[in-house]
Amino acid sequence: MDLHPRRLLRTPAIRLIEREAQAALPPHALMRRAAGAAAAFIAERWPGHRVELLCGPGNNGGDGFMLAALLHQAGHRVRVWALPAGKRPPDAEQAWRELPAGLVQAGEPDTLDLPDPSRTLVVDALFGIGLSRPLPEPAQRWAAWAARQGSSVLALDTPSGLDTDTGSAQPGAVVAHHTLTFIADKPGLHTRAGRDHAGTVSVADLELESDVGRHAGLPHGGLLVRQADCPALFRPRRQDSHKGSFGTLAILAGAPGMTGAALLAARAALYGGAGKILVGLAEAAPLALPCDPQHPELMLRDAEGLLDHAAQLGVSGWVAGCGLGIDTGAQRWLGRLLAEAPASAPLVLDADALVLLGTLPDLARTLAARSGPAILTPHPREAARMLGLSTDDVQADRIEAARELAARYRAWVVLKGAGSIVCGPHGAWSINDSGNAGLATAGTGDVLAGMLGALLAQGLDAGEAARAGVWLHGAAADDLVARGTGPIGLTASEIAPAARDLRNRGGH
Repeated sequence: MDLHPRRLLRTPAIRLIEREAQAALPPHALMRRAAGAAAAFIAERWPGHRVELLCGPGNNGGDGFMLAALLHQAGHRVRVWALPAGKRPPDAEQAWRELPAGLVQAGEPDTLDLPDPSRTLVVDALFGIGLSRPLPEPAQRWAAWAARQGSSVLALDTPSGLDTDTGSAQPGAVVAHHTLTFIADKPGLHTRAGRDHAGTVSVADLELESDVGRHAGLPHGGLLVRQADCPALFRPRRQDSHKGSFGTLAILAGAPGMTGAALLAARAALYGGAGKILVGLAEAAPLALPCDPQHPELMLRDAEGLLDHAAQLGVSGWVAGCGLGIDTGAQRWLGRLLAEAPASAPLVLDADALVLLGTLPDLARTLAARSGPAILTPHPREAARMLGLSTDDVQADRIEAARELAARYRAWVVLKGAGSIVCGPHGAWSINDSGNAGLATAGTGDVLAGMLGALLAQGLDAGEAARAGVWLHGAAADDLVARGTGPIGLTASEIAPAARDLRNRGGH
């Protein structure tokens, strides 16, 4: 396991590091380092493979040209397909001139079928991190050809057509099985369409690790959250413990017809290790469901009664919103919670609580004025409502949307989706590396809210709980899929037991 934090840098920081390195190094040295790193990467993973290089007109194409020369020198069978170019950048022009004779092919690759796809590697060196328009022709045809061949596809730096800041994919963007990215990892490879286009991501720092560290600050630097970044999940419990050692979590949720949302959150908190769990259902006493027969450990009561007696019950953390509703009763209960919960009791606000925050300014102001920690868990549509934007606006730059939400509400924010964004009230951001499409099913958000509440109740600070809880939620889904349970048909109820098992196995 890689124990070093994986930094993520956005384009302005990468460009600055490139400029500084180019000024300090001999001409063409940075491109030679990139090509050398790629050659070593290929030699280790695809020894003896034929290599088809698709090279563009800029410096990404120059990386491909230099790589082709190195592979040819090492004995690989190499063919280079070059897009038409006018005036190439100086480094790329030098790489073009150094190409051995006979490597550049006439015509276009999409008129051919590879004779042995399983022993052929296609390298995407068409366009780098600066492309902000659809792939031009014939690059789109070449990308489609690569996808049809059934060969492994390696992207240099980024899959052509993928925005490495936002994860937005241009029409015709390359779909790679592996990406070797240069200098530092990049957020767009891990969120939104990046999860589908980049494949497995590896980093070649080009001997610029110290430069990356100097430029890794906000707003352009973040972290990729992996298991090694979540040690609190796997700390052993002291034998000299009791239920009070692990907190008392209260859950305000479950309007009539939505009791399942409350139970999903509560059961997830139970499997997440909270000591005691109280569930305040959004209905009048007596309750239609006085007990959860599957888990009688959960203490069910009406929402009003739970709020009235929270102090006497020793509540140390709250989850609110899962199926809570948005009627006047829900508004009153959420208002009471925000006004009455002590600063020592952290909050997780999900689903209907976020709808109310986005539509009732008084509630939003009360939350922002609290001194205690809170975690908000919107999906993109909820985030859009809270920001007064469209869902497309949120998805266009998920990091900035999460940063704006966190600043506005003075809370930690989990912007859910492929590559969930976790952001703190002062702007620090990270992207979660776990999870899969199996989580795209009803109730998984309720499970996440309960898991986060359990971690807060056990004493994790809000940032640590948000990062670790989101990672664990996704890793449990990954573990289920690895065992054949999903992604198709994976259910929300299966996630919390899998997460418990994963923690008790030490993450293995």
